[in-house]
Amino acid sequence: MTTPLKPGQQLVPISKFRPSMRGFDCEVMVLETAVPTTTRDGQTIHTFLVADQSGSIIMNIWGNDGKFIRNGDILRIEGAEAKLFKGFMQLTTARFGKLHRVGEDTMVFADQPNVSEMQWVTEEESRAMNMPGEGQ
Repeated sequence: MTTPLKPGQQLVPISKFRPSMRGFDCEVMVLETAVPTTTRDGQTIHTFLVADQSGSIIMNIWGNDGKFIRNGDILRIEGAEAKLFKGFMQLTTARFGKLHRVGEDTMVFADQPNVSEMQWVTEEESRAMNMPGEGQ
């Protein structure tokens, strides 16, 4: 059984994530764990495929918090962010976000659609593609 929500807390499903969303709460289950990577400045990035009942997304956790996350963990993220990296959306915690393990292996999920596989276009790129007078 998962931890009850705080009064007034609402969880945003993955299918409603949009690039540059910040400060929202969500609950996901870890489906796959990738080998951690290290940046040039020595920071560790832990990467996971996570899902809820509406779809899946790649989640990146910076620092030591990621080494305690395992497949099947149900995580509640408070203060989450949806960011674009090379045109693809990813989930991460905000600077002051919180990550809690609230359960294990007991969540209904859908691994499709994977919103990290969708190519997203920024507003600036969209405006550039739709400039009047070009190609006429």
